[in-house]
Amino acid sequence: MKVLPIYLQPRILSAVSYIHIAPSKEIAVERINKMSRQLSDREMKYVLSLLVFDKLLDLVADSDEFKSHVSTMKERTIN
Repeated sequence: MKVLPIYLQPRILSAVSYIHIAPSKEIAVERINKMSRQLSDREMKYVLSLLVFDKLLDLVADSDEFKSHVSTMKERTIN
């Protein structure tokens, strides 16, 4: 039986959801503080990483290196 990686454990995903659905930044910060008292530092690292994952993907997609890579992959693709 294969176990999910730590960052996909229900405990982590529940914390991510709880913080993500906060109606304001202030409440999100309160929820982050609350969860940091209930989760380990390692678990909180994963929670916060997942919360910023979309922004990270946007930054990567906007980078010149990524655009170059996509262009190179498109050139290699046989239509």
